[in-house]
Amino acid sequence: MRIAVVCNDTRGGVQPYVALAQGLKRAGHEVRGVAPAEFAPMFAEIEVPLHPLSGGELAAAVRSTGIAEQGVIATMRLMAREMPRMISQWTTETLQGCAGVQVMTGGIGGMVIGQSVAEKLGVPFIETHLQPVDVAADTYPGVLLPWLPGWVGGHGFRLSHRLSDIGVWSAFKRPMAMARTQTLGLTGRQRANASSPVLYGFSRHVLDVPTQAGRARHVTGYWTLPAPRSWQPAPELEAFLARPGAPIVSIGFGSMASARPEAVTELVLGAVRQAGVRAVLLAGWGGLSSVANSEHVFCADAIPHDWLFARVAAAVHHGGAGTTGATLAAGIPALVVPFAADQPFWGARVAALRVGPPPIGRKRLTQERLAAALRAVVQDVGMRTRAGALGQLIRAEDGVSNAVEHFARI
Repeated sequence: MRIAVVCNDTRGGVQPYVALAQGLKRAGHEVRGVAPAEFAPMFAEIEVPLHPLSGGELAAAVRSTGIAEQGVIATMRLMAREMPRMISQWTTETLQGCAGVQVMTGGIGGMVIGQSVAEKLGVPFIETHLQPVDVAADTYPGVLLPWLPGWVGGHGFRLSHRLSDIGVWSAFKRPMAMARTQTLGLTGRQRANASSPVLYGFSRHVLDVPTQAGRARHVTGYWTLPAPRSWQPAPELEAFLARPGAPIVSIGFGSMASARPEAVTELVLGAVRQAGVRAVLLAGWGGLSSVANSEHVFCADAIPHDWLFARVAAAVHHGGAGTTGATLAAGIPALVVPFAADQPFWGARVAALRVGPPPIGRKRLTQERLAAALRAVVQDVGMRTRAGALGQLIRAEDGVSNAVEHFARI
């Protein structure tokens, strides 16, 4: 089949789809990516052609303002301001990039535009999600309402999933309706492919998706992209990790930029000293600032998670779906410091599985709270044992191969 993988997101939201594209290519399909231009090297590494999407200025605005640090509402306001202009442009680019394909696929970042483009092209769109979207679970809350207490019961949890779905799509509804008519020449509401299955790129040991009437739903396991063949760790990093001493913790906030990264870094360094651990700091997009390496700290912009997490005692991260999956698969405890979007949900899930302490929201992060959490993730024997056992179960799954098998049945 000729398949277009549409993934318009940050790095953590694109990388699992690169892994899926690689699996589809290895199975003999003709695959192309449709994603922001900055991820061209990732697609080039797996030898899958990319049709680039513009909009780097939006990503730059997110990084420079640190808007995610202000929480869900502030982030959604920014998206609402920028979406009308960007969605029209992305729709045109996606239509061009998907010409001639037989199947389109993607998650939230791909569906916003991809479903209508698929309708225009007359091809199916297969939903492939990193979050529990379009789910009616009665054992855990919806992705945007992770704080919902257990006493609301099954009915309350099912309602929270419906409300979360409405919230997820609310910022995109009006601009996409305009793009449907003005760019694609379509009438009526956007229609889902009710006959196509929904695939979820996380582990059934982390989240269960109940059977529902109508569409088939399959939890495949995580879609993990191995470290690039060309990547080699710096000798200094290997020496730091091999040196005996206090436990080493990975600390980084991925694509979540901070308005004052120097202050956040000073807070983190103080907590590391207070907790008596060592740390690999991942500066990322600007959540942390670069610091000089020392006996207790090694700083890098980015390190492949599958390589790094297998070599540290625990991780502190922002709670993106991909990073959460990587820590769980590595079998190490994690502290989640959520900023926005689905991150509070994954932080709550890590705590519910008892493989990490309760999440500490970015606005609540202090040196004392972080130090206490660091001590917990390296000293709590029960937590470490549970994390190790869960990691074994997750590593036994092959999420990419499972997903590819479902595509073969279409």
